[in-house]
Amino acid sequence: MSEPDRTVDPDPAIEPDPRVDPSPATRKTWSTHEVDERALSRLVDDFRRGRATKTLFEAIQDGYVVVLAVLVLGGMLVALVMRVQTTSAACAAASCQSARTLLPFAVLAAVLALALATARLFGPVLASAAEGFWIFDAPINRSRLLRGRFVKALGIALLVGLAAGALIAALTGSTPVLIGAWAIATGLAAAAMVAFAAAEQGLERGWITRTATVLLTLVAVGALIMVVGIAAGWFALTITNDRELLVTAVVAAAGVAVLLLAGALALTRLNRIRRARLVSGGSLVSGMAGAMYALDLGLARDIVVERRAMERGHVRSRKGSGLGLGALVRRDLLRLLRTPSAFGPVLASIVVPYACVALGFGSFTPMVSALALFGALIPLMGTLRVLTRTLGLARAFPFTEQELRRASLMIPAVAGLIWSVVTLPALAGVGSPQITDALPTALVTAVAGVLGAARWTAAKPIDFGKPMLATQAGAMPTGMFANLVRGFEVVLLITAPLAFGGHWLISTVIAAIAYWFVMGNFDMDKLQEQREEQQKELEKARAQRARAKGR
Repeated sequence: MSEPDRTVDPDPAIEPDPRVDPSPATRKTWSTHEVDERALSRLVDDFRRGRATKTLFEAIQDGYVVVLAVLVLGGMLVALVMRVQTTSAACAAASCQSARTLLPFAVLAAVLALALATARLFGPVLASAAEGFWIFDAPINRSRLLRGRFVKALGIALLVGLAAGALIAALTGSTPVLIGAWAIATGLAAAAMVAFAAAEQGLERGWITRTATVLLTLVAVGALIMVVGIAAGWFALTITNDRELLVTAVVAAAGVAVLLLAGALALTRLNRIRRARLVSGGSLVSGMAGAMYALDLGLARDIVVERRAMERGHVRSRKGSGLGLGALVRRDLLRLLRTPSAFGPVLASIVVPYACVALGFGSFTPMVSALALFGALIPLMGTLRVLTRTLGLARAFPFTEQELRRASLMIPAVAGLIWSVVTLPALAGVGSPQITDALPTALVTAVAGVLGAARWTAAKPIDFGKPMLATQAGAMPTGMFANLVRGFEVVLLITAPLAFGGHWLISTVIAAIAYWFVMGNFDMDKLQEQREEQQKELEKARAQRARAKGR
C-alpha cells in the first residue's frame, strides 16, 4: 500500500528585510580596460627571450662544425654553378641562346606555383597551439598580433625567390645585370603569391589558390617544352637582352602591384581567420621543425602527406587481388590509379634531359636528369616507406626484407624504364651518339634515380638510444648528418663517371654495388642481431653438452 497523497501548504511569502539593500550585489561591476595587442605581443616576446639559454651568436659558435660544413658545401655549389655557367655560355648557337633565355621563365612559373602551394599548406599566417589556447581564444583584435607574422612570411618568400632567380639566371650564362633583374622579379612575384594566398586565407577559400597553382605548373612545363622545341629546331624564337630586361621589369612591376593590393586585402582580413585554421598551420610547422631538428627529410614529407590526406578526408576502398608478392604490386598499381597526380612529377621530369641538352650542359646532363628523376619517383614509393618504417607490418608478411623491397620497387622501376626510353633521344647526344652507348647511358641514369629515391625513402629513423657523438653543439646521434645527403650520394656516385667522361660500364658496376646496399643486404644492426642469436645458440649447445657429460 502506498502512502496517501499529502497536501502541502504553500510556503508563506517571504518579506524582504528592509534593513538589507540587495542593489549593491546586483549592480556590482568589474573594472576592465581594453587590451593592448602590441603590449601583449611584447610580453610574449619577453617571456620567450627570458627563457632562452643561449644567444644566436653563441649557438653559431657552438655549431661551428655545421657552419664549416655549410661553407664547404656552399663553396662546392658555387664552383659547380660557375662551371656549368661557363659550359652553358660556351654554346653560341642561336638555339642555345634562345633556350637559355626561356629557362628563367619556366623557373619563374615553377617558383610561383611552389610559393602558392606552400603558402596554402601552412597558412601562410599561423599560430602555435599555446597562442591559440591562451591568446587567440580571447576577445582581442587578432590582426595586430598577426601582422608581423604576415610580414615575415612575405620576407621569406622574397628571399627564396631572390635566390632561385639569381641561381637559374647564373646557370644559363646570363649577364650580371640580367641575374640581378631576374632575382628581383622572381622575389617580388613570389612575395606577391604569398600575399594573395594570405588574402584567400582570410576568406577561408582555397579553390582559387589550387587552380592558380595548377595553371602555373602547366605554364612551367609548357615553357620547358618550348625550350626543347627551340633546341630541336621545331620553331625559332629570338629574345634580345634588352627585351629580356624589359620583361623582368614588367614582371617586377606586376609583382609589386599584386603585392600591394593583395597585401592590403590580407591585412584587412587577418581578424577573420579562424583560430582552428591558425593553430593547424602552427602544428604543421611544429612537426616539420621536429623533423628538421633530426635532419629527417623523410619524416617531414610524411607530415605533409598526412596533412593532405586529412584534407582529402576519405577514399573509396577497393578489394585487392593476387597472391604473394604480386598482391603488393597490384596494391601499388591501384594506389597509382587512385591518385594519378603522383605520376605527374615523372612526366614533368622527362623534359629535364632535353632542356639540359638545349642549354648545353653536356656531360652533366645525366647527373642533373637523374637528380630530377630521383625527386619525381619519391611519391611512388609509399609502400616501401610504410614497410621500412613499420617493422611489425613487415614481419607479418611471409617474405624476407629483400623480397618486400623488390616488390615495392616494381612500379617505380617500371616508371624509370619508361622514363629512360622516352629520354633516350636526349641522352644519345651525351658522349657517343651510337645506340650501343646511348641506351646504357639512359638506363644507368634511370637506375641512379630509382636507387637514389629508394635509398632516401627507406632511410631508418634516428636512434637516440645509441651512443652519441660529443660535439660543441651537444650530443649528436651517429648518422644524423648523413640524412642530409642520403639518396643524393647514390645518384652522384653512379652518374659521376658519366659526368667526367668515363665509360658507362663503370657506372653500371657502381649501380650494382649500390643496389646490393639499398636492398638491405649490408645492415650492421641486422648483422649484430644475427651474431647475438648465433652466440645464444652456441651457449645453449654448450650447456646441453655440459649437462650430458654430467649424467
